[in-house]
Amino acid sequence: MELINLHCLDLILIKMMKVNKSRKGIIAELQAAAHFTEQGFHVAKSLDPQCPFHLVITDKKGNCCLIDVKSKSIRKTDTYQNKAGDVINRTPTQKQKAMGVEIYIHDETK
Repeated sequence: MELINLHCLDLILIKMMKVNKSRKGIIAELQAAAHFTEQGFHVAKSLDPQCPFHLVITDKKGNCCLIDVKSKSIRKTDTYQNKAGDVINRTPTQKQKAMGVEIYIHDETK
């Protein structure tokens, strides 16, 4: 079986078919985990669907960071404050703020 670059395959699948938000989120989480692993971090994924974070990353010294992965979203229409094409900002919830969760915006085009 030939090895396939999963990042490229994911981009092709996202562009070729309508991917629902759940699957798009799963793809973003796995690609973020791969990114942090490539950067030399140890990565663990939450199994609880109600967990306020998706990943725990740890450096070689044992410093940990809780990560909530969000897909980069672009506004489709104008609003009174924003224009179509603007990036939609994501902010942590109160619970995430209390826990020190960091938001990681995943850009599927990179």
